[in-house]
Amino acid sequence: MNYLNLPNGRFAYIRQGRGVPVLLLHGLGSSLLDWQPQIEHLTQHCEVVAVDVRGHGQSEPLRAPVSMAELAGDIADFIRALQIAPCILVGISMGGMLTFQLLAEHPELVRAAVVINSAPSFPVDSWKVRAQIWLRLGLVRLLGLPTLAKVLAGKLFPKPEQQALRELIAERIASNDRTSYLHAMRAIPGWSALPAAGRAQVPLLVISGDRDYTPLDYKRAYLGQLHNARLEVIEDSGHATPLDQPQQLNRLLQAFIAEHSAPLPA
Repeated sequence: MNYLNLPNGRFAYIRQGRGVPVLLLHGLGSSLLDWQPQIEHLTQHCEVVAVDVRGHGQSEPLRAPVSMAELAGDIADFIRALQIAPCILVGISMGGMLTFQLLAEHPELVRAAVVINSAPSFPVDSWKVRAQIWLRLGLVRLLGLPTLAKVLAGKLFPKPEQQALRELIAERIASNDRTSYLHAMRAIPGWSALPAAGRAQVPLLVISGDRDYTPLDYKRAYLGQLHNARLEVIEDSGHATPLDQPQQLNRLLQAFIAEHSAPLPA
């Protein structure tokens, strides 16, 4: 593990391989550890960088409210400090939201982008959405992260043969700092990177598990608001595609990276 001091604190990251730089951004309550199947595969083809977002893993904890723009600003500082711009961004869930935010505010740092099981906005436009937010916040406050971790791990990996993954991810989610998790989660509701992200002239691949939390029709709808974007669907996959279908995802990522690895004009 490597560490880098930036304006908002210390950030943990790994950097392996050679070639075009590819930066992996994890989801809420996760860490760079969840990218291990992709790190092992992609380092054969490119330079892979994976970072713990502020408030996660071994990076700086969150001790005050934070916005998605501020978290994306951390990533922009990180990219500049490592001198890997323009890089290929790959983000899942909240990491995909940060990718959209970077497309909106710092497109010059991004050569191409992949978002997995994510969206360019999180509108709070129904009582159902509000209830889901309150339920998760309530679970963390009243019963703690270990209880939430068991619930989430069961949803992410519902099959009997996924028991080992359920236990692993439940342990990782439960190990989060409670205050950091709550601050990070509160940054998401009501956030939007539109319409600015839709104007970015950056090649974009949207990947969805066929059993992801949000339906494919929702992703097809927002795809129409984005420039130069296309959708790929991974079969028999839920929200945690990097772990439940690593081989299918790795093939898509490898092909997309190869497509956008040519030297940039001087």
